[in-house]
Amino acid sequence: MNDLFKPPAERDLPPRRAAQMRAELLGAAAAPPARRRLLVAAAAALTLIAGAAVILQVRPEHRTQILALGPGELDSSMRNTVRQCLAWNQGKGPQAGPPPDRIRVTAADVAVAARRGGETAVLFLTDAGYFGCGVTDEDGETESGGSSSGAWEPRDWLPGPVQRLSLTSSEADGGEVAVLGRVSARVDRLVLDHGTGRTTTARLRDGAFGVISRTDDVRRNAELVSYDAAGREIDRRLLFRPSSEFPHCYTDPAGKVIYGDPGPGCLPADPWDR
Repeated sequence: MNDLFKPPAERDLPPRRAAQMRAELLGAAAAPPARRRLLVAAAAALTLIAGAAVILQVRPEHRTQILALGPGELDSSMRNTVRQCLAWNQGKGPQAGPPPDRIRVTAADVAVAARRGGETAVLFLTDAGYFGCGVTDEDGETESGGSSSGAWEPRDWLPGPVQRLSLTSSEADGGEVAVLGRVSARVDRLVLDHGTGRTTTARLRDGAFGVISRTDDVRRNAELVSYDAAGREIDRRLLFRPSSEFPHCYTDPAGKVIYGDPGPGCLPADPWDR
């Protein structure tokens, strides 16, 4: 199965798909002129999508999905979204948060960005804290958006192997989702379990993660599942649990509870080495 983030080179297309694309081009030649132009354009677009080195997937409903880790992977549309987020971060516009609650960020602080259709979520990480920003646009015009920001409490420790910082979904508790956050060095692989038997693997880099569901069937009981380098499951937690609630309490090396309510059965917090 094709990985969402690594489309095959044209030479690697399955023979059946290559034959189908050739048939589409040949069929266009025999079609009426108006339909011929449409068919040729569609077939050419499919060829470009299959062969280009870009991070995208076109779904049947024509919803482009992109997941970029770091500022170097942003396309032009995402760069425009980052500029909008930076304007809000600097106190410009109705979506700007109160100055005391806002962590100042720059474009270089982009850790991960995800786009699903006309909705884009961007996560900025700094030494002081994080700034999350969501923008909804239609035909290049910003329709709405929002932002959240917080100082690390604490920066150097995570509530276990994974910490979800941003979640957007097409439905109240499910549908198609985009999730952004932090992971510890223990995590070699992070998977979104849709709750339907399907899974989507997250991308990881430099202590950050991002995942956009491959399908729109994510359910309320969906989970984020972490694995170590040996393939062992090391953590499993509900996706739609409020970010302020934790499956356990977590302590630092001195035994101080830094996440969750003090009680029996606390687990060691994971260091964040970014």
